[in-house]
Amino acid sequence: MTDKPTRQNRGLASSQTAREINRDIVLRTIHLRQPVSRADLARLTGLQASTVSLIIGQLIEEGWVSPGTLGRLPRGRRPTFVSLDEKHVTLAVDLRPGKANLAAIDIHGKILKRETIEFSGPGTARGEAGSKSDLRATFSAISRAAGPLRAAFRGRMIDGVGVSVSGRVDQEAHRLVFSPNASWAGVDLQSELEKALKAPIVMENAANASLFAERWFGKLGDTANMLAVSVSEGIGTGILLDGRLVRGREGMAGEFGHMPFENSGPVCGCGNIGCWETFASNRAGLRYYQELDPDRKVSSFQELLDLATSGDIRALRSIDKMATALARGLAILAAGLAPEVILIVGDCTSLWSRICPLIESELIARSFTSRIPRVLPAMDGDAARLRGAAALVLYKAMFRQMAFESLDQSRAGSSALGNL
Repeated sequence: MTDKPTRQNRGLASSQTAREINRDIVLRTIHLRQPVSRADLARLTGLQASTVSLIIGQLIEEGWVSPGTLGRLPRGRRPTFVSLDEKHVTLAVDLRPGKANLAAIDIHGKILKRETIEFSGPGTARGEAGSKSDLRATFSAISRAAGPLRAAFRGRMIDGVGVSVSGRVDQEAHRLVFSPNASWAGVDLQSELEKALKAPIVMENAANASLFAERWFGKLGDTANMLAVSVSEGIGTGILLDGRLVRGREGMAGEFGHMPFENSGPVCGCGNIGCWETFASNRAGLRYYQELDPDRKVSSFQELLDLATSGDIRALRSIDKMATALARGLAILAAGLAPEVILIVGDCTSLWSRICPLIESELIARSFTSRIPRVLPAMDGDAARLRGAAALVLYKAMFRQMAFESLDQSRAGSSALGNL
């Protein structure tokens, strides 16, 4: 029987664990600084040059790192730069109400190939799980769409699939626990997707996935306090505070879309009235347009965006009303969580030049401090959800000791454990 940890030995790390932590730190620093020389890696991590060289040799052997081109210096030996090996590709799925986006994404976040499928049944009607035939059809459609993506990158694809889902995921139980706008009631979503895709999956809430995308692929790796607000059929929020992802009980932290916003209004998917997302989501924008022009049917939010882009005054007013409601909620989040950055994820960012001033003016008007958070659009709108799903798989495959939830990338090299 294994001895239980005592006060004396609890938390002690073996030399092997320390070596793996140093490996992870070097690999992480390569990702942040690539292309980077061995000398710079030693300086950035605090490890000895000989230790860095050993770790790089290990990473090259594992296939994660490739030696790059020779650098140029005014004098002395020319350094060899290293970077992440571009051969690695992962499959990502963004599962949403009524449709799924699938993509093959490389280690740098570039979308190499993408497919979109639409389906009926689960995920389209609130409060209904869909029939068994609907479920089979949905998972079969996802499987069929994944096939050509895998075939196109055979030999490069990492085992495992990243899944971004509109809902909250209990990471300990590996199950979807809350999804009011895309009901999968009674469905073991993770198991069903693993069977359909014939691979292990990493499933994450869409807002958290978008947060991961910016941390892994974007330019906000040194931001320790950030919110990712996903605006789609509903509103979800990913929360990063002091470099740590906030999950809460059963992964439910971040459901600000269901905070009380008005005393009246449409019934929300959660069953309450007056939730923030009923005034600031894509569905709210469509409802505003219908109220202004009852005789015209606009079937999708993309159609509403197209009308706004063409100068349709009713569409512009609908987007403005939606953005103003979004800004009011963001002001509450900014006051309570004090983020440095608020990242907006969604198709609405295609009209960023119009909605950004509305959001910023509302934050300024309601702020009780002299500074407001930076408000930025996610890379390529909703593609952040796909990139985040890919980042989860890459991170799980690449690192041995670092947990994404507790990684403070701004100090990626500050915790190297000696030169073991």
